[in-house]
Amino acid sequence: MFKVALVLASTIIPSVFGAAVVSRDQIDPLTCVGAAKYIGISGTLYSSPACANLVGEFNCLSTLNTTASTDLWSVPSCVAGATCSGTLMTLAQCQNPAVSKPNAPHLNYNIYASIVGDCAWQEGGCPITSQNYIDFFYGQLTAIGSTAWPSSAEDVITHYWDPINAWTNTGATIPYTNFDDWLHYAPGL
Repeated sequence: MFKVALVLASTIIPSVFGAAVVSRDQIDPLTCVGAAKYIGISGTLYSSPACANLVGEFNCLSTLNTTASTDLWSVPSCVAGATCSGTLMTLAQCQNPAVSKPNAPHLNYNIYASIVGDCAWQEGGCPITSQNYIDFFYGQLTAIGSTAWPSSAEDVITHYWDPINAWTNTGATIPYTNFDDWLHYAPGL
């Protein structure tokens, strides 16, 4: 985890100070270092190397950096990483100050459909279930070739799904609009 934080900080800090970056939201460089230190730690203070892998240097942030994208919610590892790391948005803003949480594009519906399945395309769509979420989270770890995994599916539910579910307050499932709202407005993301 320490190596990830150092490597991430070394890639983020130059972006903050780089002459080519035009800042829309000024991020204090110490905030960036602090955010890198806490990569992979959820809002429930659960630390996970698996989450750090989703967010870190070879996945979400790397993809955004290499594509110069500000659209976090069109990158599957960013969506999965956002559900488990309370520092993702700050880290993305440190890397590219044009990233804006409330002004970010909506969740790419193809990613949502990959979470819930073909029912997403039916009239009215369908909500995310806890099992859909577990499958998506573990599927993203597989897609990035992670060698770190959560201790159990129960930890994924307790530390990642349950806080999102509580914030959206939609019962046992989470519809697209509420999940998209969580990505844009939940504190600590």
